[in-house]
Amino acid sequence: MSLIEPTTISRLTDRHIGSPEEVVPAGSRREARDGSVLWWGKADTPGPPQVVSAGLPTPITVAVSPVRPGHTVAVEYRSNGGPVRQTIAVPVPGPHNAPARLFRALLPAQPSGLVDFLPVLRFAGQPISPRLTESADYPRYQVGGAAPGVAPPGASAGSSGTPAAELAGEPRWDWDTKFLWTITVTVRKEVVGAVPDGLRINWHLKEGWFVGPGHEGVVLPGASDWMRIRKDGVGIVDVKELLQTRTGARLYCSYGGTFDLGEDGYARAQRDEFDPLPPFVAAPTYATADKELAWLNRVQCIGVGRVYMKPGRLEYDVYVVRVGGRKREG
Repeated sequence: MSLIEPTTISRLTDRHIGSPEEVVPAGSRREARDGSVLWWGKADTPGPPQVVSAGLPTPITVAVSPVRPGHTVAVEYRSNGGPVRQTIAVPVPGPHNAPARLFRALLPAQPSGLVDFLPVLRFAGQPISPRLTESADYPRYQVGGAAPGVAPPGASAGSSGTPAAELAGEPRWDWDTKFLWTITVTVRKEVVGAVPDGLRINWHLKEGWFVGPGHEGVVLPGASDWMRIRKDGVGIVDVKELLQTRTGARLYCSYGGTFDLGEDGYARAQRDEFDPLPPFVAAPTYATADKELAWLNRVQCIGVGRVYMKPGRLEYDVYVVRVGGRKREG
């Protein structure tokens, strides 16, 4: 069964297909590396409406000019900020001497939410126009009811809508944190010296432990922070460590972060002079084979604390970041 209804084929092939030089809605035109142009969102290349019904596939028609042997079109899409997927567009039969060629795709039905999409021109199977993950501006539509984030009334179909909150510079998503545990480590300093990318100081673990509402344990020997201090006084953290709970579960932890030593921190660090209690912010992730703690493999954490420089002791708290729903927009 063809994805293209016969009446649709007739309507698209009988009429003149516009050229890329004509006015195309903002965000609905892309240029490929081989000089071709693809566009959608015009009367003869309809894109998704601003709001579509839940559970129904969404059609989009894309024009390409000039079309060359080996050209294909895929439509990349993602639902509610999830992973990027793609659907292949089917060429619409038409005259061989037409200035442009049409491709039509059906984006799979979605239950509800916001769908970002972008047609991508390919040659010999390789993308030659910007992809969805490479674009800061892309079209979108809402599945199920009127919703924030779609194009405002009067915008052309297939154009990129901007939520009211974005225009006002306001946050769009609710989020919170859940306390995981607090960690304390003592370290010894190993100065590498001033190298081309900054001042290198390694901090090697002497001992460490962590305590939280559900788990506690130790930081195993071998952990280190391979720190680089920039000339603006900010230390760039690069930590690899292994944690072990009282039950024997092991968690590999890796994180970057910042260690702010002040505007003159670089020069003072070269003289081995530091503020007594500089702030520390990190973004730990964990990997474990333990079934009880396997959920940690899927989360992003943040760590906040300070460093007691004289005794060489770092104390910080770790929180799991949880992303909620879209904020209500007025």
